[in-house]
Amino acid sequence: MFNENDAPNLSMFRAYDIRTQAERLDPESALRLIHAIARYARECLETNEIVLCRDTRLSGARFLQQGIEIFADLGFQVWTNPTPISTCHFYYCCMRFPRAVGIMYSASHNPGVYTGQKIVGPNVQPIAMDIGPAGGLRKIREFYRSGSTLDAIPGGTISCMDFLTDYVTYSMRLAGVQPGGLQGLPIIMDFLSGTAGAEFSHAFTKAGARVTYRNLIPDGDFPAGEPNPIIRKSVLPTLGRLSKGDHAFAFCFDGDGDRLDIIASTGEQISPSMNIAVLAPHLQALFSPYALKTRKLIIGIDPKANPIAHIALAKEGVAIQLVKSGHSRIKKVLHERASEGFIAAVEESAHYYLNFPLDPNSVELPFFAMENTLFFGLLTARIWYENPKRYLDTLELQRNVFRQREWGYRFSNPEQRQSALSEIEQAFLLQGACVIKETDDGQPLDATLIRQGIPLKLDRDSCIPTQWLQVSQRISESEDGLARWEVTAGTEELKQSATDTINTIACHFTDSTAYIG
Repeated sequence: MFNENDAPNLSMFRAYDIRTQAERLDPESALRLIHAIARYARECLETNEIVLCRDTRLSGARFLQQGIEIFADLGFQVWTNPTPISTCHFYYCCMRFPRAVGIMYSASHNPGVYTGQKIVGPNVQPIAMDIGPAGGLRKIREFYRSGSTLDAIPGGTISCMDFLTDYVTYSMRLAGVQPGGLQGLPIIMDFLSGTAGAEFSHAFTKAGARVTYRNLIPDGDFPAGEPNPIIRKSVLPTLGRLSKGDHAFAFCFDGDGDRLDIIASTGEQISPSMNIAVLAPHLQALFSPYALKTRKLIIGIDPKANPIAHIALAKEGVAIQLVKSGHSRIKKVLHERASEGFIAAVEESAHYYLNFPLDPNSVELPFFAMENTLFFGLLTARIWYENPKRYLDTLELQRNVFRQREWGYRFSNPEQRQSALSEIEQAFLLQGACVIKETDDGQPLDATLIRQGIPLKLDRDSCIPTQWLQVSQRISESEDGLARWEVTAGTEELKQSATDTINTIACHFTDSTAYIG
């Protein structure tokens, strides 16, 4: 039994996962956390099976080693891959063991000094704060705080698994990419020393693409810079290589490979919401047998998606649902509303979600709501290969949108951050903007969407005047002290004016060195 009055580092329990600087999770605290998760798995999820994996972070090996030993000692059947893999590959492993709980030792796009744990329950259901049986991560935090230990039972085992070939085959079949089906397609892939390289190189070599790999080898020191494609400095060498004009586009990934940034040869990012509009007809074809039961398929988009993307999606004949940002929240919606035809979702941070079938040859229940950037990368490449004009048209349409991609400021305390957010919101209200804080079905958006010159309801026939503005502002749940903004507008002047307003107000409460982006 640990000391109940001395529960260290409770702040590591975030909205969607566990995340902290690795040095703050010492072996005793890590052991205490293992017991808390083990108790939750056994008492709340009623399972003694667990999948444990890690990404390339330098701290990941020791946390994984400790995890497989202690969970096995406690009587769990443990499946693990001892080598670094991507988070999406991990989700596929969990799908293959649908009765198991899963832990991915990862901190996604955070700097290398961080560690974290993404947790899923049986059937790959998300476990986050107030998401999952008995309150999900909140219950795990309660067990951690109490310091209680779990009694061992006999029968624990450790088994190694390797599903790389199966994962690649599954993703290629689902995306409709045959061996040789992308013959000669010139692509750059920058993995930023993260862990998605093995699956992408395996699949795209099989498909015959001509790929230039950058930062392919997993390296927890992240020598290319922070493993986050939003950080321009990290991807600048790849943009320079792309500008030479001998590649069709580039894929850029974050540290654990669950983000898919798509950059055209012109250096322009294909907005994820615009890309999902391109993919929509193919997702509809994939789910066509299921669509006959649900009548209309639904795709979710986050508050940062620009109104042009709303209209483009509506023109593809899908229903659009505004969803809260956050991977666990989105997967919860997909999991709970699969029977309504809610098949996919996308965030402007370049996270793509789908209700994946167990059998790629039969799109039927049960579905597993999760991310698989390999599938989305293959499908994107296939459409670009078969119909490049589709992407040229998308770029032309996207050029009507002037975008300041998401950036943030780090504040010294929550009160300071909230004051900045409130003052920024008030500044735009005084300019005549309206504010949206709820999803289409009346749920809190947990973000603020500020719009001016845009109809409240957007459909395929909507017309938007040139003078329009949209600002999304939110508190980052996965980064310490951060608030983030994204601006899209119908003119460069409106975009720049809004960006300047936000920066000026934010710097009243912090300073320019706190800028993140």
